[in-house]
Amino acid sequence: MLRSTLQAVRGLAPELRTLFVTTLLFRSGTMAFPFLAAYLMAENDYAAGQVGAIVGAYGVGALAADVAAGAVLRYVSARTVLIGGLVGNAALMAVLPFADSAGPLIAGTFIWGFFYEAFTPASYAETVRYSRESDRKIAFSCNRLAINVGMGIGPALGGLVFAWRPVGLFVINACVVTATAVFLARKTSAGAAAEGEEGEKREEREKPARGRLVAPTLKGETRFWAIFVLALPIHLAYALPPTFLSAYVIHERGLDSLWAGVLFLVNAGVIVLFEVPLNTAMRNVGHFAALLTGYLLAGSGFALMGLFGTGPALVGATLLWTAAEMIVFPALLHYVSEVSDPSVTGRNMGLYSAGVNVGVIAVPQLCLPLAAGGHASTPWYVVGAAVGIALVMIVAVRRNTCLWLTEPEAEPAPAP
Repeated sequence: MLRSTLQAVRGLAPELRTLFVTTLLFRSGTMAFPFLAAYLMAENDYAAGQVGAIVGAYGVGALAADVAAGAVLRYVSARTVLIGGLVGNAALMAVLPFADSAGPLIAGTFIWGFFYEAFTPASYAETVRYSRESDRKIAFSCNRLAINVGMGIGPALGGLVFAWRPVGLFVINACVVTATAVFLARKTSAGAAAEGEEGEKREEREKPARGRLVAPTLKGETRFWAIFVLALPIHLAYALPPTFLSAYVIHERGLDSLWAGVLFLVNAGVIVLFEVPLNTAMRNVGHFAALLTGYLLAGSGFALMGLFGTGPALVGATLLWTAAEMIVFPALLHYVSEVSDPSVTGRNMGLYSAGVNVGVIAVPQLCLPLAAGGHASTPWYVVGAAVGIALVMIVAVRRNTCLWLTEPEAEPAPAP
C-alpha cells in the first residue's frame, strides 16, 4: 500500500509534487494551535471564558478566510496567496507570545486563523489547475495525505516541545512555517526560470480565467449551492470525532482512555495507508456512485458509534466511517471542481472550505448539549440521520440537471 501511495505522489505533476511537500511541511509545523488553550491557562492564567473567546476567534478568522477566498483569488494568484498565508502565519506566531491581555490575543488569533486557512482554498485551486480531470480525485487524495500525515507529526512534536518550554511552540512553529514559505517561493520561481521562454508560454496558456463572484451560468450556480448544502451534513458529522470522541469513550461509555487513542490511531493509520490506493482504484467511478457509497458508509458508521458500547465494536464502527471519509471527501472536492467554471473555482473552493469550518464551529454548540442528561449516543444518531437524509436528497436531485451535473453514459467495451 505504501508503495502504491508513493507511486501516486511521484505521478503528480511537478507543481503538485511541490504543493504536496509544501503542505506536508506546513502541517507538520502545526504545533502552537493544538496547545493554545493549555498554553493560555498555564502561562497566563486566563479564565475559561477568555480562553474560549481567544480560541474561538481563530475559528472565526479561518471562516472569514474561506469566505473571502473568491474575492482574493480574483486579483491575486494562488501562489501569492499560499506564500502570503505562510508568511502571515509565521509573523503572527512570532508576536502572539508578547500579547499580555485577552483583547489583543482575540484580535491576534483572528488574524492568525485567517492567514492559516488562506492556504487551504488556494491549495485546492492549484490542485484543480495542475491536475487532469481523470486524475483529480487522486490529486485531492494526495493533498489530504499530506495534511493528515502533517497533522499527525505536528501535534506529536508539539507535545514534546510543550513539556520542554511552552513558548517554544510558537518559536519553532514560526520557524518551520517560514522555512516552508522559503521552500515554496524558491521552488516555484526556480521552476519557472528553468522552463525559460517555453515555460512562459505554457504559463500564459494555463493562466486561470479571471475570477468572478458569481458563476457565468445559472446551472453553474445552482449546482454548486446544491452540493454545498448536501455536503454540510458530512462536514457536521466529521467534526464530531475530534470534538466529542474522547469524552464519549472515556466519560460516557466508561472505557479506558487507551480505547480513545486506539480509535484515533485506527482512523489515521487506515487513511494514510489506504486512501490514495483506494481512490486510484476508484479513478473511473462516477460522482454519484462514489458519494452514494461514502454517505451510506458514513451514516451507518456514525449511527453505530451511538449504538455500540464496547471497545472492539467501536473500532468496527470507526472503520466504517473512516472508509467513508476516504471516499467521500476526495469525491466531494472532485465534484465541486467539476461543477465550477474556471472563473469561480477559487470562490467555490473557498466556500467549500467554509462549510468544513461551519461544522467545526457548530458541532460543539449543537452536540454537547444533546449529550447532557444521560443521552450520550444522541449526537451520533443525529449526525448519522443527517447524513442519511442528505443521501436521500442526492438520489432525489440526481436527475435534475439544474441541481446535479449529469455524468455521460459509459461507452460499452469493444467486442473482443
